[in-house]
Amino acid sequence: MRILPRLLVLLIAASQFVIAQHAAYTLPETGHVITFSFHPASDGSDVFSSVDVISASKHFHFPAKNNLVRFAATAEERRAEGVWIDIPGLELHPSRYFLIGKYGTGADVHSLLFFVGPAYASEASPLLVLGFSATGDPYKVLERDYLDVTSFQSATDGTALIVGKDALSEVMGGDGGNGSKMPYATTYDPFSVFIVHAGDRALYSLAESRSYNQKNYVWAGPRSREDYAVFYNIPGHHRFFGASVSQTEVLLGGKK
Repeated sequence: MRILPRLLVLLIAASQFVIAQHAAYTLPETGHVITFSFHPASDGSDVFSSVDVISASKHFHFPAKNNLVRFAATAEERRAEGVWIDIPGLELHPSRYFLIGKYGTGADVHSLLFFVGPAYASEASPLLVLGFSATGDPYKVLERDYLDVTSFQSATDGTALIVGKDALSEVMGGDGGNGSKMPYATTYDPFSVFIVHAGDRALYSLAESRSYNQKNYVWAGPRSREDYAVFYNIPGHHRFFGASVSQTEVLLGGKK
């Protein structure tokens, strides 16, 4: 049996060990610096499956249901990966491991950290949101297999609203698309609104979701539907609207 030199054995072992990456963040709840560590996949990519937090000398471990990613360094790379970070109310941390959202009133400021999973085709990305108690202990605020966050809003009553889509809308008829002036139709995929109270988990709100969709989209229930579509740039209509899929050909002028 051939015995490998000790140095070679050490080099092989080192190549199989991926060093954890670290980040630091000053927590507004306490004014103290907390640290994070992330263990990338064994292939050296920026994909990780857990978040470790050290706050006030205490260690917390958060395994994620889905893999999470470190955001690419440039906007071009992020577009190529299908990951969007220009979200109203959120700011990218310098480490590029998470987005930061702050809410509260006066000096009572709270923060939420948004960790995002890989994007695939037309699917929304996985999401993990961590919040912090008044003493700096982290906890899971929200975890979803699919939720593309579209905005984060701080309400006047000290709560926060997380707005996002469980599914990305796809063009199902017409010659247009996002930003186009041509008539087209997309699948019906409503926004979901979650309310966050300081120290608590995020809770889905049917009332807030209905109100948000009525103002910014259309409302035909809280879930995606295959029998209902959203129409854009239809002559005689000043804004987009919802209608049965059976009306697609007529509304689009015979264009399927």
